[in-house]
Amino acid sequence: MMKIHSSTQQDLNLYINSKQNAEKPSLVTDMMPMMPIIPHNTDSVEISPAARQLAASDIVNHSAVYFGTTQINDSLNRLLTDQPPEVKEAVYGIIQSNFITDVTGEAERGALLELGLTQAKYMADNYMEDDEAAEFMNTIRQIGAISQTRTVDPETNEVHYETPPQRPVGAPDDYIDLTYMMKKFESSTLDKLQEAIVNGKDWNSILLNFAKNVSTRKDWVEEYREEAARQFGDIAGENRFEHASTASLPEFVQDINNIIAQTGFENSKYLIDNMEAFKRTLGVISP
Repeated sequence: MMKIHSSTQQDLNLYINSKQNAEKPSLVTDMMPMMPIIPHNTDSVEISPAARQLAASDIVNHSAVYFGTTQINDSLNRLLTDQPPEVKEAVYGIIQSNFITDVTGEAERGALLELGLTQAKYMADNYMEDDEAAEFMNTIRQIGAISQTRTVDPETNEVHYETPPQRPVGAPDDYIDLTYMMKKFESSTLDKLQEAIVNGKDWNSILLNFAKNVSTRKDWVEEYREEAARQFGDIAGENRFEHASTASLPEFVQDINNIIAQTGFENSKYLIDNMEAFKRTLGVISP
């Protein structure tokens, strides 16, 4: 069994008030309770003969809602609030099937990423206004960039994705993502904090001591600021599908299928199936 994890952990918030004296910054910490770990046991499900005869197109599998970071989650929530359910399903379907996916082959993952970015472009062109479309594509590119940080633990087979520093909606400009700082500069302290939370021990003192330490480490803060300011949505490389027409769904699907056929992928079925699922999701509505 393969487990997928993101680097996003408990929201350990650290605010440093830049207006205070530089030698005595004001520190305010806030922490969300840790979500309980729910074990997954293997269940047995009996499928009736009638259900087995259902066509694949009649079976609906809803995509999981992707969080990513606070900013990504807020952006997608705002942009998709007034959209039809099929549009929301298609967007989260792209994320689940093309970006944060369990596909292991690098060539296949690269092709799915390119196709997913192009599918997102179709969504932006047909269902969003100019400003919304630009924000949507920026958010999608961030998720695509996160997908490229994928690593697999050879011992546990767990998949990990790195996420950039986060700033909660409404937080001041000088906000510092304490979880990110701990993981980057004192990973052992983060391990101790997590253990204390799980075991109901005094995690607050660990958090406060680290916060005090951060306030004295200008080099840490400077490096953090540089990383937080760095654009995390740039995806290098050529997109083989980027010139597909987005004028209409039939035209878009036809162009993509032609590109797949002409490019000569060694195995193209997964791309064709991916486009079929995308078309099936959006085929019930008109932009």
